[in-house]
Amino acid sequence: MKRKVVIITDCTDVAYLEIRGAIYSNTDSDDFEIEPIVKVEDFNITNVSFLVRLIAEIYPEGTLINVVVHPSQLRGERIVGKTERKGIIFEGTNTGAFGWLLKDFGCREVYELYDMGFVPFGGKYVHAPAVGKILSGCPLEKLGNLLQISMVKDIERSDGTILHIDNFGNIKFVGNVKGKNGDKYTIIIGKKKFQAIYWERMMERNDGELVIYPGSSFLYPEIGIVRGNAAKILKIKWSDKVICIKSNGDCTYENREVAFHERK
Repeated sequence: MKRKVVIITDCTDVAYLEIRGAIYSNTDSDDFEIEPIVKVEDFNITNVSFLVRLIAEIYPEGTLINVVVHPSQLRGERIVGKTERKGIIFEGTNTGAFGWLLKDFGCREVYELYDMGFVPFGGKYVHAPAVGKILSGCPLEKLGNLLQISMVKDIERSDGTILHIDNFGNIKFVGNVKGKNGDKYTIIIGKKKFQAIYWERMMERNDGELVIYPGSSFLYPEIGIVRGNAAKILKIKWSDKVICIKSNGDCTYENREVAFHERK
């Protein structure tokens, strides 16, 4: 099997092809495959951290994960390393993108790339060439100086933190919500309260119902609207916190367009 290269980025126009092209132009190997883009919510390092962890879990040993997302004011270290578990190679800026990965997979080695100074579009002119060299067989220690593992940043993942919103508007968040089919929950988001029902397979419910259910990613819970878009209808923002409390509320819905009861 050819080595898999996964690019996680919020650069989704021609810039993505520039990154791919720069990788191809900086390697003499053809023993790899660049996977389709993993689109990140713009500037969202929490989402990046989740997606890095998600890809590492499902992809084969030796996969190379290249992250091109950098919204910080500070330039930050450009790093490359390898995990203990599965030998996943990670490359990108030290923004917090890799902290969750290393917490769960361990770290065999990590280096700060030799400093080229500031260049516009580092994803193309710094990170992609580094990836190309790795694919050509260059040892990681030849790319930079040893970095203490403790220097690799992580992001905050407290209860209620939104990790991902998928294209159906389902919301994955940090929490420990367990129940049985039919349990009722009050979902609090900011100053808004919604009534939801717990159900293991949400698609068994009626159109428009607001459901909380065990998710597909590390068993974190999700909330969604049956055959509707919860993020849009509930007007969810990435900065919101999701609080779920068991309740005896009415879990019916007003109509097929508005899939929840809002409590003042």
